[in-house]
Amino acid sequence: MIKTLAAGYRKKNKLINLEEIKLSNPNNNEVVVENKYSGLCGSILTNLKRDPKDPELLGHEGTGIIIKKGKSVKHVKIGDNVLISWMPYQSNQKTKYLKYTNFILNNKKYNSVIYTLSKHSKLHSQFVSKLPPNLNLRYSSIIGCAGISGYSAILNNSEITRKSKICIFGVGGLGILAVNAAKSLGINDITAIDINDEKLKFSKKFGAKNILNFNDKNLNTKIYKLTNNQGFDFIYDFVGHKKIQEQSLDYLKKCVPGFSRGGTLIIVGLNYEEMNFSPRSLLLNEQSIVGLRGGSVKMKKDLKTIYNHMKNNQLKIKKYVKKNYKISQINEALQELKSGKILGRASVEIDIQN
Repeated sequence: MIKTLAAGYRKKNKLINLEEIKLSNPNNNEVVVENKYSGLCGSILTNLKRDPKDPELLGHEGTGIIIKKGKSVKHVKIGDNVLISWMPYQSNQKTKYLKYTNFILNNKKYNSVIYTLSKHSKLHSQFVSKLPPNLNLRYSSIIGCAGISGYSAILNNSEITRKSKICIFGVGGLGILAVNAAKSLGINDITAIDINDEKLKFSKKFGAKNILNFNDKNLNTKIYKLTNNQGFDFIYDFVGHKKIQEQSLDYLKKCVPGFSRGGTLIIVGLNYEEMNFSPRSLLLNEQSIVGLRGGSVKMKKDLKTIYNHMKNNQLKIKKYVKKNYKISQINEALQELKSGKILGRASVEIDIQN
């Protein structure tokens, strides 16, 4: 049994506390990780807006060291530096996606899938993978969510070419990496749209050619001018907002019958509202709407590409992961994330002493 501390919450809109939990030894398919860094994802803010049925532990991307493992775990060993990701590393169609483990809080057992804002995590082994040698644990900590969601969303689009006109809505933690990924593929015509001028300016460091504020009254006119009235080949929505998704259809390229198809809207950001659109318009313009959960359906292949891009600086990871917080600063970090002060992605150092 391991006693450890973890960031958890029990009621919405309350401060996060570090609470003592207990972890039993891993079963055959589980591992115990001593966490070193966690990424700070905006989806945590969404979680904090609701009252959980049971206490929940936070974080779903990070890095650490394997300290215990079950007998059936073969792809990592004790002492390995590992990446933790909510996206299963070894799953297939026969694998149940959600693999619950458990923790003990106040002598009561609770279920959890993945958590990284803790000194230790007990996880199903499909959520960890070995990190290549010499990769920095802090900078790698954001790959398990931001990397596979933002970067891979571009990498896995086989229809993109260097001549494609691409628009990225929302250049926060995910959108910035999408801009970076598009640039790494040799695409130059990249437009970033956001409501935060500082984030827009930041996106130019990663390859955005054009930046536009979504609240600009002349947004439509400027988009049509940028695209020579042709529209974008691909629009990525990393915000998950009904208004953005509906307006995006007007900004997509329309088909030229017998010559070229229309553009594609790719939705990565989660939207809880119903989107209104005309199926007839989609048909006549040969446009498409694609939902992309996470961005990576080829986890092993994508991680290999991302790691290579980190090593040769195609992925500008040091510019992207600028801020680092101690876990004792978790509430301050979440407040700055909520206020839009964090550019790119922040890391959280798990500096809890034994």
